[in-house]
Amino acid sequence: MKIKILMVTMFCLGLLSTTALAVNNSTGNRIWDANLQPSLNYSWTPLSYSGFYYDLDSGEGSEMLTIKLDSYSDRSIERDDLMYSTRPIETAFERREWGSFQIIGFMAERYFAGYSNNTAFTKQVSLIADGQLAKVLINDNDQKSLFTGSSLVLKEGYVLDITEIDLNGNKVFITLKKNDVQVDSTVIASNQDYIYKTRVGSTDDFPLIVVHLDNIFRGTETNAVFVKGIFQVSDSYISVNSGDRYGRMTVRTVSPEMITMSNPDVINLNAGRTIDIMGKLKFVVADDRVLRFAPVVDMKEPGTYELRGTVADGPFNWTSLNFEGFYYNIDEGIGTESLEVKALNGRTIPQDSLVYSTTAQQVSFEHNSWGKFEVIGFLAQKYFAGYPDNAFSNSVSMVAEGKLSKVLIDNDDKKSVYPGASLILEEDYLLEVKEVDLNGNKVRVSLTKNGNEVDTAILSSNTDYVYKTKLGTSDEVPQIIVHFDQIFRGRQYDAIFVQGVFQISEDYITLEGSDRFGRMEVSSISDTGISLKNRNSITLAKDNVVGIMGDISIKVADSDTLRYYPFVMATTPSTEQLSIEMPSTVIAGESVEIKVTSQGAAVEGAAVKFDNIQKGTTSNEGILTLTLSQTGKFKVTTEKEGYVSGTLDIEVISPEDATRKLEIEIIPENVYAGDVMTIAVKKAIGGEPMEGVSLYYDGNAIGITSNDGTLSYTPKDAGTHKIRAEINGFLPAELIFEVDAMENMFKYSDLAIEPAMVEQGKSVTISVNVSNAGTSAGEVQIELFLNGNKTDVQNILLEPGEEKTLKFTATGNQLGTIDVQIGDQKGTFEVIAKTPFVGIVATLFILVIVAAFRNRRNKE
Repeated sequence: MKIKILMVTMFCLGLLSTTALAVNNSTGNRIWDANLQPSLNYSWTPLSYSGFYYDLDSGEGSEMLTIKLDSYSDRSIERDDLMYSTRPIETAFERREWGSFQIIGFMAERYFAGYSNNTAFTKQVSLIADGQLAKVLINDNDQKSLFTGSSLVLKEGYVLDITEIDLNGNKVFITLKKNDVQVDSTVIASNQDYIYKTRVGSTDDFPLIVVHLDNIFRGTETNAVFVKGIFQVSDSYISVNSGDRYGRMTVRTVSPEMITMSNPDVINLNAGRTIDIMGKLKFVVADDRVLRFAPVVDMKEPGTYELRGTVADGPFNWTSLNFEGFYYNIDEGIGTESLEVKALNGRTIPQDSLVYSTTAQQVSFEHNSWGKFEVIGFLAQKYFAGYPDNAFSNSVSMVAEGKLSKVLIDNDDKKSVYPGASLILEEDYLLEVKEVDLNGNKVRVSLTKNGNEVDTAILSSNTDYVYKTKLGTSDEVPQIIVHFDQIFRGRQYDAIFVQGVFQISEDYITLEGSDRFGRMEVSSISDTGISLKNRNSITLAKDNVVGIMGDISIKVADSDTLRYYPFVMATTPSTEQLSIEMPSTVIAGESVEIKVTSQGAAVEGAAVKFDNIQKGTTSNEGILTLTLSQTGKFKVTTEKEGYVSGTLDIEVISPEDATRKLEIEIIPENVYAGDVMTIAVKKAIGGEPMEGVSLYYDGNAIGITSNDGTLSYTPKDAGTHKIRAEINGFLPAELIFEVDAMENMFKYSDLAIEPAMVEQGKSVTISVNVSNAGTSAGEVQIELFLNGNKTDVQNILLEPGEEKTLKFTATGNQLGTIDVQIGDQKGTFEVIAKTPFVGIVATLFILVIVAAFRNRRNKE
């Protein structure tokens, strides 16, 4: 144990002794790949990993993570062999007159650590010394004008009210409120700082809010206060104390200078797993026999994230191993892009000295029996590049012709499709199953786009449907591939089982020699790849962001010392979904009201587009009124930053067709095979029920609607189906919808593991609740997985709505953290080394002596 403590101490001293955090045991790559023979004592620093906080201007970073492995096939991180350390660093206020404060990266997130001797408006106050960290909420130097009676709205419910300006216009009376409750008031003169101090946790007199009142103006008509400089720290904090557990890591030391953590138990790098390390920091491990893994930050929370490359101070070459923005397939260890600064003249990259190159690489289809296709990263985006020789295509190189297409679908999911139903693909393609032959050996399919048939074929079981088309000058390019696994013909129903779908976009980008992308120009195109070079020199000016090409830019430090890195921005959209409220059928020439909402509330300023052509933005009531003249079917889209886009399919019809347009509705919304559903037919305009309409289900007549415009029908087959409505004098109407299987639906909850820590060789009890939320009784096989391996199975029969608790017994044979999974329920337990018998006796002996000593003292 002393050796481990010494290693952690030496690690921390090494971190403190460096400014730029350059370390000898790191190659600067984010990806650790055993094939590349990296150091077995490997470190990630803010220079090499964009998840760690780094101040480009000062050249200082806060965090370091070091791993020790015993060999290139070692998938076990032994106890204390994953070491993490972070320290506070000085960073400047946006208002430079205030000096600097201390910031610290902690578990790949940025926190406030304290005010230092370099802070102008307060003495040194250290949150970290009290084992506390808080978030910086506001740090800006923007000028804002406030008028008497108005308020400066801050974060977390704080509001600074401008109550009154004195008669001489020299001072202002202000009050600070939180959630409408006054917490402070004072008088401030021009060119002074308002400082609100409070207690945060165990830290007294902590400056929580600082506002610089730049100028006060009193006029005959208007009184105003000009604010220039706001700093606010959250009054919510996290506590960090020695012994605290965060994920797989335990805090070892906390001081004003440093926080250190290490793993108290073994961490197993099992293939294909994503392992929670601490906070948002995870390890993603390749699903491969070769050990390959990398740190990643969980980006599920809505927001914008910077993905950057290793920081450079001279010529440098970035690849997918050290630039997170480039395309990389970790399971197969495939990356295609590189960006190299070959020469620098001071701060200038000479012409043709910034070289971007990307090469086509082969990756596996999700449907493994198809083999491989070619993929290429281009401007930090993934594209389809071609096919090698395979069973359904001769060699096709899209990249050789300077054409790149997106991969729209690549899956190996199993789906059931029934005669008359369709497999829904991307870009408005449908693959409809027409009929199964009498012998049940073959099936006839039809491929349509926007309702127009573009291809037809007859297929047998275990064969591939391949739709080939011309993309640019490339003939016979497989655009859609579907594997028909089995064809079934029964007495009551027929079924077709599909497993494996691949589709590429028919919209592609074209590259030619001398094409320009930002500051770069295409210099060569071949069947193996693409190269671009800078057509003019590029100056890396201080404190500048230089757009290079596409989404790739270079950020340069505000420093006399050159430091820079490439980056792309990744956005995780908000979970707030926009919804469009408007009729599904609109008459050309008549105005229509389009309302955009989110969670029931009107959304102002949302852009409304028809087939990607913007028609306007919504008012403060969330409404846009339009008059549409062009007839046809349109996809309406609404977008606004911070929201998930909403879409709706509508049809604009001519006034002549308005009285002849039918609309079909299915009740209930979710239909199950074997349950009765109601098919309602009405006029599209006005909603009048239609009597006597002939209805066809997957091409077969099922009856006519009654006087209320409805017909009851019981579907027997799950899958995608089509209803058609016909009546003389009206336009036929069709509706494609899904019928869900009448099936059991098993759900898992309340996974419990007792005890949470056991000695090696001892057992734990694992329990889980299983319920049937489906529509029919069924038997389910409950599987227990330990570290990704199936170790036990139990069968259980449940009626609809029934719930039972199952218990498993597992033995902790392997030291370290054991991952437990049953269904979607996950947990862990720790296996520790057995306590030697001699150690137990010694411990008991010491306890007896201590007890005797205490008894003696009590008697004295």
